[in-house]
Amino acid sequence: MIFLDDLQWCNSMTLEVIQHILYDNAAGASNCLFVGSYRSNEVTSNHAVSRLMRNLEASKACSVQKLMLGGVKCEDLIALVSDELCLFPRVTRGLSLIIHEKTEGNPFFFLEFLRSLVDRGLLHYSVSLERWDWDEDLIRKEKITNNVLFLLANKMSRMRMEVQMALKVLSSFGNEVDVRIILYLSTTSQFADILSGVEEAISDGFVSRVGDPLCYVFVHDKVKEAAYSIIPDDEKDEFHCILGEALRSISKGDSLDDDTVLTVADQINYNLDSLKQSSSSMRLEVASLNHAAGLAAMRRSDYETSSTYLDISSQLLPDDCWQSSYRLSLEVYIATAKVACSRGDVEKSEAAVKLIFEEATSLEDKVEAYYLYVNLLHSQERGEEAHMTCQDVLAQLGEEVPEYVTPEESKKLIQETIMLISGLSEDKLLKLKEADEHSQTVMRFLVLMGTVSYFLKPELLPWTNHRNLQLTMAHGLCKNSLVGFIGISILLCNISTLPKECVQLGYKIGALGMSMLRSKFDYSDLKSRIDHSYSYVLQHSDPVQKCAERARKGYEFGVASGDTVFAFLNANGEIRYSILGGANLPNLLRETDKYLTLLGHHGNTLSRSYMLIYRETISALIDNGENTSRIIKKGEHAAANEVTYLDRQSETLSFHKVLQSFWLGYHDRCYHYAEKLLETKDSGKHHRLVALFYHGLNSFVLLRKGKFTKRCAQVYKIAHSALKEAEDLSRWNYRNKVYLLEAEKYSFQGYNKEARNSYGAAIMAARSAKFLHEQGLACELSAFHCQRNGDLEQARKFFNQARNCYSKWGSSVKIESVSNEIDQISSHGSVTVPNGSA
Repeated sequence: MIFLDDLQWCNSMTLEVIQHILYDNAAGASNCLFVGSYRSNEVTSNHAVSRLMRNLEASKACSVQKLMLGGVKCEDLIALVSDELCLFPRVTRGLSLIIHEKTEGNPFFFLEFLRSLVDRGLLHYSVSLERWDWDEDLIRKEKITNNVLFLLANKMSRMRMEVQMALKVLSSFGNEVDVRIILYLSTTSQFADILSGVEEAISDGFVSRVGDPLCYVFVHDKVKEAAYSIIPDDEKDEFHCILGEALRSISKGDSLDDDTVLTVADQINYNLDSLKQSSSSMRLEVASLNHAAGLAAMRRSDYETSSTYLDISSQLLPDDCWQSSYRLSLEVYIATAKVACSRGDVEKSEAAVKLIFEEATSLEDKVEAYYLYVNLLHSQERGEEAHMTCQDVLAQLGEEVPEYVTPEESKKLIQETIMLISGLSEDKLLKLKEADEHSQTVMRFLVLMGTVSYFLKPELLPWTNHRNLQLTMAHGLCKNSLVGFIGISILLCNISTLPKECVQLGYKIGALGMSMLRSKFDYSDLKSRIDHSYSYVLQHSDPVQKCAERARKGYEFGVASGDTVFAFLNANGEIRYSILGGANLPNLLRETDKYLTLLGHHGNTLSRSYMLIYRETISALIDNGENTSRIIKKGEHAAANEVTYLDRQSETLSFHKVLQSFWLGYHDRCYHYAEKLLETKDSGKHHRLVALFYHGLNSFVLLRKGKFTKRCAQVYKIAHSALKEAEDLSRWNYRNKVYLLEAEKYSFQGYNKEARNSYGAAIMAARSAKFLHEQGLACELSAFHCQRNGDLEQARKFFNQARNCYSKWGSSVKIESVSNEIDQISSHGSVTVPNGSA
């Protein structure tokens, strides 16, 4: 259970997190009970809280109940006052009615109201009567406000000056403030008496001391508002600045934690215009403070706030900052570029990077900017620029990158790589020294060049991986050399022509790289990148649904760490694996649209172009795009202006055309795209395997029609052989596919008993692996087999099972197709049997 108070103050990002906890489009509703409270008078229909409730209600998976909490009823308040004064209700009734009229039953207000009556002497204990006494006529005549804020502020203004100062200071920091901040202030002459004032505020019930670390907290937000109102409006900014300057002066030279840095920066930034007119030394100190606050906010994944601090820092730098304050200027603009990239402000990030290129005096100082710039270019599909930038940096580092690697050279490099890694073990790697800084930088850019080359020049991958390995063995180990091991693993696992032993070696070296990263290095800055890269290895062995979950976590970690480029590549992976895993299609469509919105905001055309392909497939599988096709909004582009990764995207597009054509029953088209994909030299092995499965099933439909007979006969053998080999590494992903191919072969050859057994095995294996769509497919093809052999009752049974699976999958087009088959059996008793189309 989660309870959050005062939701009206939550920002939209916090409420999005709450929505994600309660309901995930891919996973459905969670098992979490969430209770949130807010002030209805502060929440409009357009407020983020209202949108949250509408979204949860629209999901139809979350039960949403709205409870209106009014004030205490009059009779209940009479009972409360009666208990408080220890008098019968009939005696306190008149007083209670006055209090209810003034406070409308607000519990906090009526308690404060009672206290104010006592303070004013209008409610007093009579010794002679031996009970509480009051004059209702005097209370009615007395001009007592019906505003609790004014009531509290009036009470505070009559307290000692030390207490008032303590309340002013505490309220300036918000609802709570770390005790250490107050201790800092107590060491200054201006706030020397603040601790005694705070203690009196605690004893008067305005403030409490709670938490770990210890904090001073106002007992109610209205108390904080009242305390803050003691400061005249025209003096508030100046008061904040006084606090900020006092904290800055007293904490100068200390190593401050993030909370303290942010608190000090928030106070001193209230009077920014005045700061800009201050001395250059003062401006530099505050610029440095805001830079530190920006980094602190980055560590908390609060990039919006970080951007604000860094903007202030850059505004306070002198005009000649690159001469007079070189190091601070460099750090401020590097942080600005990173934060802008994380927020999706590509123009600002690129401008900051280019300024660093102009002003930085050494390659060492430009390296971070170059690294970020290549990632920016890559995310915008500006592949040629990204590649040339990598090549230029590596040249400056003393590494000559070949313009092209021939197939013969590539084969030789792969063999040399295999020889180098064959005898590697964790013990041998642990004996390697740590690589020097120069070698680490070279390996970092080799890994980055490999990322770009995968999309632009895949023929360079054997060279980048081989060179990274050479440097590791010659100069020592670093986390990027281990990322290079994962690159080698991807290469070996995805080359179809390599023997099984090489593929197994690829798995071994990938696992070794991951093990060493976890045990020896902090790789949090690379985690999203590594999660994405390693998925190209794990997709061959781990359940595809787990790959989707892992990609989802990679996305979340990437967003949190600011690596949005690889966060969105992980989002692509999540949707891709979810499609192949048989996830619920309508939920998947909503998730995809959410990602597309974010990708548009971030200007990430690379991930967006792939996401649009995935969306087209999801839409086709739901209803052939009748009601789910995407409408291009004003200002939105369907594709990048200049696509340099066309070959890689063409392979993905062909693969998805195979999926769409097969499931929609376009058999000639399916054959065409499958053949096109198989002819692509750089097509991914995983895509090839899945495409071969559908190509193999489709070939039997075409054989029955007498089309492409010679080639279709070969397709089954190729598909069956490849999937059997893949099954050795992952029964979960491939066993049901092997069984279904065999079932179709037996059915085609007339071996009915063997066909029935294989169809049954395919259904069971798909159910066990949670491939809902392929379970439905196995049931459907089994039904067609029964039809062809005149067993209409069994056919009806299997068609019904298929329809149930397709219903859970969310494919309206398949539900309709199977329902038509059932109707034909029911209405005619026999049908003209189709050619076993899916």
